[in-house]
Amino acid sequence: MIALRLSGAFVIISATAQLIAPGIASAQDALSKATTLPSQATNDLIRSLPEVGAKVWASEKPLFRDLVVDQNNLNAAGQQKLEMNDGQQKTVPFVLPNSMIIQFDSDVTPAQVDDYLKSNNLPVIQKFENIGAVQVITDISKYFHSEITDKSANESILRGMNQAIDSFKKDPRVLSATPDLFLSDKTAHEDELDVRNMIEPTEIITGASGAALASTIDWGVKDIEADKLWSMPGANDGIIFGVMDVGFSRHEDLSFLGFPTDTHADNHGNHVAGIACGLHNSKGIEGVLPNCFVRARSGDVFFQSGAQTPELRFVVLFSQILATLNNFVGGEDDVSTYNVSLGYNWRSNFGINPDLPESSAWRSLVESQGVILVSILEAANKDGKVIFSAAGNDSKKGETPISSKYASPFNWAALAARDKGIENGVIVAAHDAAGKRANFSNVDADISCPGVDVMSSLAFDGQSSPSNSSYGKMSGTSMASPYCASAHVLFGLIRPGYTGVEAVKCMVSSGVPGDAAAPMLKLTMALAKCPPKS
Repeated sequence: MIALRLSGAFVIISATAQLIAPGIASAQDALSKATTLPSQATNDLIRSLPEVGAKVWASEKPLFRDLVVDQNNLNAAGQQKLEMNDGQQKTVPFVLPNSMIIQFDSDVTPAQVDDYLKSNNLPVIQKFENIGAVQVITDISKYFHSEITDKSANESILRGMNQAIDSFKKDPRVLSATPDLFLSDKTAHEDELDVRNMIEPTEIITGASGAALASTIDWGVKDIEADKLWSMPGANDGIIFGVMDVGFSRHEDLSFLGFPTDTHADNHGNHVAGIACGLHNSKGIEGVLPNCFVRARSGDVFFQSGAQTPELRFVVLFSQILATLNNFVGGEDDVSTYNVSLGYNWRSNFGINPDLPESSAWRSLVESQGVILVSILEAANKDGKVIFSAAGNDSKKGETPISSKYASPFNWAALAARDKGIENGVIVAAHDAAGKRANFSNVDADISCPGVDVMSSLAFDGQSSPSNSSYGKMSGTSMASPYCASAHVLFGLIRPGYTGVEAVKCMVSSGVPGDAAAPMLKLTMALAKCPPKS
């Protein structure tokens, strides 16, 4: 799965300004209508709009705004990930101040959309016509003004972003608006794990001189009982599994269907793909699905950090992920289950707890993006498609676990969509081999799958050189989510009479209760609970 990274001087803000201006609908109010999707006429109008193009716009490399982070609030792994700015302060990239993503109300007419863009002089960067949204060029840095009471530059940036959101939402034609924030993958760190386990794998094994490694089944496959289903009718049918991640690389143990030519090699994408689709070919790691092809999509890499190792260099923008997911869900009719391992990683990136009262401004940013993703879920639901997302890795050993709701906009959207009767967003927590909730795993998830010390395929060997025969262990809800997502596909192969949402309910209702804070998936019990339909 993939996670959001923010930047600028960071101090936890104790006083928060009013976030919703008078007369502006809250995120929940914005979802009160029967649908968030545009009419066909508005869809057609947005599709016809001229656009600059995301690649052309990104090639200009506009400067992003950083948040400066208080290192005392981070664990060692979080400190290791940070970049140094010119002032020698620790920072993480946060927002691009020269664009906004705007979603129009479902009731607006094509003429109203056209008038809005022209009257406000908003050139379109890219279009998301399926959900009635566009990304536009605009300068929101004008909202980043300092106030005498500010404790740091972070406060002006955070306050300014929420003011920009409110300003755009004042127009009744606008359903939601969000700045373009950075995301990163959701690997995690526990105190008892190697400090680098959250940003690069451990226990790396590479085939020497091309010799194949002996075939291995990860503990997670046995934990969810996938191996007990492999001999059942339908289990070995060919299937395509959709993975959206930060990057991929060709590998001896993965079979890609139309390998994305514009992707960048990344351990995280390969590791996630291998959990689901590691080939059963007498070498490497056997994935959950015996006969699986990977349909991989990755957001364009916008920023490459100054870190020396390739594993540390990628973050992507919310707009890029939105475009990829919108096209993936809307255009791939042969894929019905998707895995998304992206979020904010609040604790490791920023040292904050999103559940605390003083974090309300951060939660508002999540909601502004979440409203847009509810439309993605609604569009996917119409086609019977299910999206699994990682619960997040913000919790910490010995402290009250953090809720998954604000760990990523995908999780917020999954929960908000249920109020509209849309149940195809599934939040996945992580547990260890002993069946206990992983210390890092957030709670309030729908189901739990293995996410600690998971062995899978990699893009780089132990010396950070590209490799098509390397394997290693990673931890995080990013690992748990593809376990549950691919198990959903395997269940569907054996129980083809169930819809995607029905299959999810079978999985959740049959999960084993325990210390994982969510039902732990057991596929044999899911099959027993849900017999074949006549």
